[in-house]
Amino acid sequence: MNRLRIAILGSSSHIAKGLINNLLLRREHALYLYVRSSETIETYLAAIGSTDDAVCTIHEGYEGFLNSSYDVVINCIGVGTAKKLKGNFPLYFTVTETYDNLVLRYLSSHPNTLYLSFSSGAVYGRGHTAPVDEDTFNHVKVNHLAPEDYYGIVRLNAESKHRALQHLNIVDLRVFSYFSRFINLTDGYFITDVMEAILDNKVLLTDSTNIVRDYLHPDDLFAMIEKCIQAGKINRAIDVNSSRPVSKQEILDYFTAEYGLKHEKRDFSESPSATGAKSNYYSTCNLASQMGYIPQFSSMDTIKHEARFILAH
Repeated sequence: MNRLRIAILGSSSHIAKGLINNLLLRREHALYLYVRSSETIETYLAAIGSTDDAVCTIHEGYEGFLNSSYDVVINCIGVGTAKKLKGNFPLYFTVTETYDNLVLRYLSSHPNTLYLSFSSGAVYGRGHTAPVDEDTFNHVKVNHLAPEDYYGIVRLNAESKHRALQHLNIVDLRVFSYFSRFINLTDGYFITDVMEAILDNKVLLTDSTNIVRDYLHPDDLFAMIEKCIQAGKINRAIDVNSSRPVSKQEILDYFTAEYGLKHEKRDFSESPSATGAKSNYYSTCNLASQMGYIPQFSSMDTIKHEARFILAH
């Protein structure tokens, strides 16, 4: 693969850190890291032992983005978890639209650039009891919208806009769950609550429902991105999966046996998910495999592998 100029927007995000780490390990491409505060990404790069200015160029703010030339643009910008959002739901819409439109404006004068936009399994809506597939509907009660609908609508709107621009190279990568050593343990996800409970030696309180999730490994996500880069002309949405999902009970059993996790199950009146309760949150769509993507890690592999780094430090 030729040396590429790759711009990463939202470079301090969880997913972006895993991508940057993989790209720096290979040292094959030039990275241009866009972030609101350069201090955050500089701290991260120092932590992983990478300070090579010849590989990474850090941009504080996005003012100069339109004036440069890139082969690939990866949009990792998000508003953070529901815990951090604190009910400010309009940010779902305004932040996503602002930076997505910025990239689309760039593509209007650089139509050959590949745009990789991170979407979510939330695009399928809420209320599904079975894993999603190619024929799954997003059932939105248009006269009774709830906050749990907002993020799915945001992602569906962005994906629809991208499909309308068929002359451009745009891929929406739908990630259902993602876990790595770079996750912020205060994010309020089930898996971060598990990590915190072990590190702080406290009892984990969790809902009694045995949900199933698909945790994507950073290396598998990077492999999917390489497939997109190699694909040539492309405009589509792709569900990115691990080799096998995992149940909450499997996770609890593992960390109880291996790390002495203490936990209690309780019935909670409200769903802990900002996008609605989903008992089986993963996809059986096979479009990624048609592109040659074969995940090397199961969800349990991902959790075991990345948790070792977190719990060792």
